[in-house]
Amino acid sequence: MAIYKLFTWNMQRAQSVSQYNMVRSPLASNKDNQIRERYRVLKKLVDWADFGFIIEPGQDIRTALNDFSLPGLQRNFLASQLQDNQTESSACRPVVYSKTPFMSTPGTTELYINYLSGAQKAHRYPAAGIVKLRDKDGQGNRELLLLSFHATSGFGADVNCQNYFDRFYQSFMGETVPLVWIVGGDFNCPGGKGVYMPNTSTHQSNHTLDGFFADQNGTNFEVDLETDAKTFIQGQATNGEGELETDTYADPHGYVVNGCHLSDHCPVIMKLRIAPFRERVNKADIVTGPRSRRKSTNYKYQ
Repeated sequence: MAIYKLFTWNMQRAQSVSQYNMVRSPLASNKDNQIRERYRVLKKLVDWADFGFIIEPGQDIRTALNDFSLPGLQRNFLASQLQDNQTESSACRPVVYSKTPFMSTPGTTELYINYLSGAQKAHRYPAAGIVKLRDKDGQGNRELLLLSFHATSGFGADVNCQNYFDRFYQSFMGETVPLVWIVGGDFNCPGGKGVYMPNTSTHQSNHTLDGFFADQNGTNFEVDLETDAKTFIQGQATNGEGELETDTYADPHGYVVNGCHLSDHCPVIMKLRIAPFRERVNKADIVTGPRSRRKSTNYKYQ
């Protein structure tokens, strides 16, 4: 039985790399300490998690993720493979992280990849990669799709998310396309079936906007919750940091760590269990008979 640790965090394009990348110092400026704390918390999340879904990393992070120049973050990261029309300095480009190397990236024609989110003049494509699961399902499936997704902000987020989530339950010539996936990110709405979000606010507006969408369709895997999604704050999550200040008259407010505002969004963590379906599989039927693919019980059109 494999358990996977996840995090998602909207960093709001804020600078995360200071001149020296040192720890917080009483001799440094407030701005530099803020930058150092943001990087430290990101590293702590990356060190802990198997998979991470980073929304709006700053340009300093985006441009250096894969050249191994970020101290302590020499890991496996992917951004979207599709060219968007955003400017470099203000781009809202998601990044997906895996502790183990990515096997491959999905084809850019896949419905869940070639999907626009955001304003017409600021397209946001999901970031995606494929990793190998620790278990096999007995039917030849072992791949896990990871996607980092940022839904349309404000009004329309519910429709935006539902339209996107529907694309994972595909069929071809009447056959269900086997797939296991985890989507993490800023959904800008409460989500629906197959969506895991904290029961507390994740944003300074006192709304729950960030979480995960995980499921399977057509495989012999089960995708189950191991530990509830939680905000990564002191007193709620193990080794949590800081607090989420939702009183916007307070200064600083938002996600505050050691007196530094790191983002309007709080990181969210969760543990997910992905294991072969408990029902015994008759291998002879798999070899000599037609496959009966298990569809998701979460899908609304069942």
